[in-house]
Amino acid sequence: MQSQPDWPPVPGALRPSPFPHPLLNALHGLARVLLFPAYWALDQLLGCWAPMARPSCLKWLSAAARAGAAFLLLVLIGLPLALPGLLLWQLLQTCRRPFCYQPPPQYWAPPEPWRPPAEPARCFSFLSANLCLLPDGLARFSNLQHTQRRAEAVSALLLAGLQSSRYGTMGCSPPGPGAPCGVLIAAMPAGLDFVCLQEVFDLRAARRLVSRLAPSLGPVLYDVGTFGLQPGPHLKLLGSGLLLASRYPLLRAAFRSFPYARREDALASKGLLSAQLTLLLDWAEQFEAESRNSDEIVAFSVLLGDLNFDNCTLDNAQEQEHKLFSRFRDPCRLGTRREQPWALGTVLNTSRLHHSVACSPEMLRRALEQEEGRHRYLAGPPHGGRRTKPWRGRRLDYITYRGVPGGPLSPEVEQVTFSTALAGLTDHLAVGLRLRVSMPWESRHAGDSCEAGWKDRQGGKA
Repeated sequence: MQSQPDWPPVPGALRPSPFPHPLLNALHGLARVLLFPAYWALDQLLGCWAPMARPSCLKWLSAAARAGAAFLLLVLIGLPLALPGLLLWQLLQTCRRPFCYQPPPQYWAPPEPWRPPAEPARCFSFLSANLCLLPDGLARFSNLQHTQRRAEAVSALLLAGLQSSRYGTMGCSPPGPGAPCGVLIAAMPAGLDFVCLQEVFDLRAARRLVSRLAPSLGPVLYDVGTFGLQPGPHLKLLGSGLLLASRYPLLRAAFRSFPYARREDALASKGLLSAQLTLLLDWAEQFEAESRNSDEIVAFSVLLGDLNFDNCTLDNAQEQEHKLFSRFRDPCRLGTRREQPWALGTVLNTSRLHHSVACSPEMLRRALEQEEGRHRYLAGPPHGGRRTKPWRGRRLDYITYRGVPGGPLSPEVEQVTFSTALAGLTDHLAVGLRLRVSMPWESRHAGDSCEAGWKDRQGGKA
């Protein structure tokens, strides 16, 4: 008989610490402690410069008092500690792996392995969300604050979307004819398998999310990015902001930083857009090739996240025609500047984030179903450009996928979801994709024949 592989597989290359030795990890923790007073003081100073939604004399006096206290702390305590801390931190970046890995607890049980053709199809649910979990002073420039509280609230909402996946995999509905459909919902999509979060820049906020997601979902990759002085030279003080949690075991991971950056991205481990899309596609294909070379079978690929361009304005004409969309399928897209009639913009109007409607998932959902509500609560075109009619908003958050050419498995979209569950907590809608992966009828019968023949040969040898 054929022995079944161990399940879950052991991710041999993924150790929890990003450093190869515990001493280096301890020194890195010391460097962060030395840097924290200066980090906190600078964060408070930045917050005082952020524009106020409803300025008043009292608020100005309060901001001035905070700025004065933060400046004194920075000069008297922060800078003397930050100088040796920054030097130690920079030296340690040369031997740091570009992500942290949080393994699941010992009692964690992943879904049963998928073994087609015995199980002809399985559905996988993906979620992408830009959380704007920046340091609090920077988040105020997007009309958001209280980063730690928002991280805790987001964790609770994500757990609600995981409840239905705790006791086995979600079933697949029979594939229907026609194009996939999209829905606008006020809750998190049910039965999440993979959660990809963007702009989780604040490490304390990231750890709050990890502490909730790892026990309930599974392994988590966080604190992703290359830091310190990079070739160019570029100084990277913030990571990529990426966080990935999975209900399935993670076998391998890799991160590559975009070589160029501009404006507010200059200090973060991400970068320019138009030329970077080609790099992104090349890196995705390289990762697939490395997986095949390591005796792993690539069943399908999903590329998702905030790509920082839309498919409705002329400002992003170059990106809209990128070859990425000939390699990966975007279920919301019909063509260049042509969207599905149910597709929706994912960026909210930051000036209205604290409006009572924008803070209520159900009220925001109802508002976005109407043309007037989309004009009011979705962000308009960049640089004050003209809005298309009807206005559906700017969709910057993508979930794209593709199968393996000539492979035995076929991915099909069951549903795309736009969620207002994070209303009041971020300036983006969350986007979900439910992907049904199955064996085509011909491959399924070929698989049955091969399996039967293998068993016969085994039996004959016995």
